[in-house]
Amino acid sequence: CLQDNDITIDCFWSVSTELGDDAIAVRRLAEGAKELHELAFKGGSDSKIVLKVKPGAVKNVKGKDKAAQAYLINISSTMIEITGNSEQGLFYGVQSLLQLIRIDSKGRCRLPVGTITDWPALALRFVHWDTKHHQSRMETLKRYIDWAAFFKVNAIGFEMEDKYEYPSHPVIGAPGAYTREQMIELTSYALERYIELVPQVQAPAHLAFVLKHPEFAHLRATPDCNYQVSMCNEEAMDLIFDMYQDMIDATPGVKYFHASTDEVYYAGWSDQCLENMPFNDENRSQLWVDYVNRVHSWLAERGRTML
Repeated sequence: CLQDNDITIDCFWSVSTELGDDAIAVRRLAEGAKELHELAFKGGSDSKIVLKVKPGAVKNVKGKDKAAQAYLINISSTMIEITGNSEQGLFYGVQSLLQLIRIDSKGRCRLPVGTITDWPALALRFVHWDTKHHQSRMETLKRYIDWAAFFKVNAIGFEMEDKYEYPSHPVIGAPGAYTREQMIELTSYALERYIELVPQVQAPAHLAFVLKHPEFAHLRATPDCNYQVSMCNEEAMDLIFDMYQDMIDATPGVKYFHASTDEVYYAGWSDQCLENMPFNDENRSQLWVDYVNRVHSWLAERGRTML
């Protein structure tokens, strides 16, 4: 509930918190105010911003994950209180405060007086980052993660293709592909901002970046198809699981894994499949279902939830 009257927030405001200066919400307030509004809180007046965590401050939120992300903002003439149900909720409250600040015609930073109680409608809020046709520098990826966090995104589907080194099969990685150490660094950077950097590995289709290599050509669904592996070839399955494991190892602390099964055009069309079953729509559908169930179980054994 926001009122019609505004207050001015300036450099004479101070920040008060028991969390410590290294807490991500505290850092984000300082960095965001400086970057977005050229505002640095140095103190010198009685006005202050109070950041705190109080479990249960926002009540009646359905779902444990949503409740943890809830926050309360109270804005008055000399005090702004941001209270999160958790540190994640506080982080989102800080982002909302930064978004509320407006510059008036006199160049002053203005905020509406009032109270905001907020939590997400969706516990998981996903965006997609595709590396297929480009490879961004590490600082660009971190900047992207920062902006995603500003808009309260909490999961990024990071589609790798050949932009990862794949230690189990290094030939797959393109020149200059991200290393395991770089992916772990990005994953940690994202998790600190409450973002899951979710590996997205397309299979059994979209594998031209793998099947173009002579050592994997025998895994193709058909000799002239460099797009999809034979779904009845156990060696192909081993290769896919090797790639999955490489990405799991590169994203410690992440709960999810996007096992993308897009465009499986050649399901059931290979010598290995045709030896055991007729080629028809029912068998092709069953192959796909069997594949998805197998991948689901494999990921669950390794502590990942399949998306």
